[in-house]
Amino acid sequence: MDVVEPLLIDPGSGSPDTMGRIRRVFIESLHLNLREQDLRYEAKLDESVGLDSVAVLEFVTALEMEFGIQFEPEMLTIDLVRNMKELASYVDERVARRCPSREPA
Repeated sequence: MDVVEPLLIDPGSGSPDTMGRIRRVFIESLHLNLREQDLRYEAKLDESVGLDSVAVLEFVTALEMEFGIQFEPEMLTIDLVRNMKELASYVDERVARRCPSREPA
């Protein structure tokens, strides 16, 4: 039996699609010489790569463009940005608020 990396066992984690997109945006927006599979979902992003304030802003801006959302200023903390699972959950929340599901008539 193959062992699959547990993506969303923890409550408060975002969807697998969101987490994959965040990982890709992180690597691309910061021009990292890193393969996506080398950046584990459990990794603290600031520990994986040295993040300074400029890098954080570039990453957040790229996320806003990727998902069509805006981060609430009061939520924009290093604790949120560094934790991929919490970040994915937050992004999923913002996307859901932007595009509420339509109820059948």
